[in-house]
Amino acid sequence: MYYFHDQKGKVLYVGKAKNLKYRVRSHFTHNGAGRQRQEFLRNIYSITYQTCATELMAFILESIEIKRLWPPYNSSQKRFTPAFGLYCYEDRSGYQRLAIDKMKKNLVPIYTFNLLLEGHGLMRRLITQFELCPKLCHMQTDTAAPCTGMDEGSCQGACEHREPASDYNERVGQALEYLDQNLPTFAVVDEGNQSIEQSCILFEKGRFYGMGYLPSDCAIHDMDSLKGYLTRYPENDYIRGLVYQHVEKYPHKKVTWKVEA
Repeated sequence: MYYFHDQKGKVLYVGKAKNLKYRVRSHFTHNGAGRQRQEFLRNIYSITYQTCATELMAFILESIEIKRLWPPYNSSQKRFTPAFGLYCYEDRSGYQRLAIDKMKKNLVPIYTFNLLLEGHGLMRRLITQFELCPKLCHMQTDTAAPCTGMDEGSCQGACEHREPASDYNERVGQALEYLDQNLPTFAVVDEGNQSIEQSCILFEKGRFYGMGYLPSDCAIHDMDSLKGYLTRYPENDYIRGLVYQHVEKYPHKKVTWKVEA
């Protein structure tokens, strides 16, 4: 990872490179005549860098730093935000209702999705498995029509108040508990910057927790011990996608510890 600073120390640009000397030099060669590029090059006063053991860690750190520092000459990832979230709320009749909706500034979602289709797929699975009502889950938009869940056997009449709210809410709670328990907790373990260490990227219940370096002979017995070696970072869907793609390509680097949260 490298950082271009102006004369006051403000970060102008964040980048990553396997060959730092070559990458930095490329910024100053083949200069275009564009006004913004010339202004960018004139404002560079100093360069700092941070070493990452793996390319995946560099990708993750770049995303974190762009969102943290908001450098004026970085354009990628500044608008990369999850588009939809899974929310739960209680209606006026006391029924707990699940909903997939656009991300809201003042509400924390249970889970996030880039695509509406992804969220709807999860919701349909929860409806079928826990016998939830499609209307109360906002999956049947025609509220005047008969509930499709009654025909399919998932709805027990909650949408018509034939099932007590307490009974329905219990199954909603079971669905959320199931979702929470089945979100994966794992780590991506790889080489470190030195032979005496190994890099570690931790996912806890489906969310990026952080990353850092462990001694190569480290024996982890509980989650708190593991977290003690790591730096916690904010997560986003870009990071989540990077890591899931990585473990799919390199499954041998994925480690699941038998640890207690």
